[in-house]
Amino acid sequence: MASELMPLVLRAALFASLAILVLLVARRPLRRWLGAALAYQAWLLVPLVVAASMLPARPAAVLQSVQVLRPVQALTAQATTPPSAGQADTLLLVWAGGLVLTALWFALGQRAFLRQADAGVAGPASIGLFRPRIVVPQDFTTRYSPPEQALVLAHERAHIARGDLYANLLATLFQCVFWFNPLVHLAVRRFRQDQELACDAVVMQQHPQQRRTYAEALLKSHTGARMAAGLHCHWQSPHPTKERIMSLQHTSPGTLRRAAGRCILALLAMGAFTATLGARAEQAASTAASRYSIALDMKTVSAPDTAVTLKADSFVIKADSFVQEEKRTIPRIVTAAGQQFAVASGEWRVEMTARPGDAPDQVWLAGKLLKGTNLVSEPRLLTRLGDTATIKVGDGSGNDFSIAMTVTQQP
Repeated sequence: MASELMPLVLRAALFASLAILVLLVARRPLRRWLGAALAYQAWLLVPLVVAASMLPARPAAVLQSVQVLRPVQALTAQATTPPSAGQADTLLLVWAGGLVLTALWFALGQRAFLRQADAGVAGPASIGLFRPRIVVPQDFTTRYSPPEQALVLAHERAHIARGDLYANLLATLFQCVFWFNPLVHLAVRRFRQDQELACDAVVMQQHPQQRRTYAEALLKSHTGARMAAGLHCHWQSPHPTKERIMSLQHTSPGTLRRAAGRCILALLAMGAFTATLGARAEQAASTAASRYSIALDMKTVSAPDTAVTLKADSFVIKADSFVQEEKRTIPRIVTAAGQQFAVASGEWRVEMTARPGDAPDQVWLAGKLLKGTNLVSEPRLLTRLGDTATIKVGDGSGNDFSIAMTVTQQP
């Protein structure tokens, strides 16, 4: 399970990072050209790309000619190179521990904020996933004038109407799952900033004559205090107040411009989804096209002529002896990339899998070496096609074992 889960998590983190980098560059131009609302909605590309990266990869010859996908395919292959069983278990333990600690940190932050809200010292904010409500501090009516109060409450109602609390839950889950990726934490900060700007734009569209009043309410809320982590949407956010006030001067895009923006956003989503599937298809096509012929030279010091059993593709081939005319005959097995084959000699057994390496002339050999039922080692070798990779085990006591594998490409 660990050997399958960790490559999946790493692959999803890689594609999430690529989508985040694109959005970090594009978010300001999108906000300037299409408006704050559509720039905020563009963050949906990240979970969309992650979902596409987790779909089963299927070879697609039509996509193999897209040269721009080659670097992404190479990065994907490196990120999903299967670790040994011991490494996979360690990685799974570390990842799960980080996930739990991150989730606990968010839970404690949310609990602390709710306690402050109940005490009347936090807010204005919108809270509650199933029963959303707006909380305000005790000094709400004295700090803000009646027009300012109406605008603040309109801002929080916009959060609830847009479903921003659920969006924050998804963002928090991303931070927990990908706690090891700093780009994800940076992206969530920018995402929450764009969320506030989008709600500011909604309120200004509803109350276009009250920009000055809205700016004054923002200035009254600016304290520079650090907000507790959580799912709530807080009016007094850590977003730069200056940028929020400057954004109030921007006019909302017209109907035609908004329609064009939605089309552009839909095209971006389709392009991101297709590109992700294309990169995965190239990886699958590369793997599916790889078949290897592996020459196996096994030697056991205590019994050099022991019968050898080969197993691959559910077929078993047994040779009683490999000594013929005083020359050792080396068996050869043909296997597909990613498919496990096994070799046994006496009490020794080797289970191996061959996969494409980082370069066209390289191949990864990974597996287990067992003596009886005991796991001796989990070798993981990177070798070149045509070269010989050797595994040796023993201490010179007569139980030494070695296996030399020479891999060539099978047409």
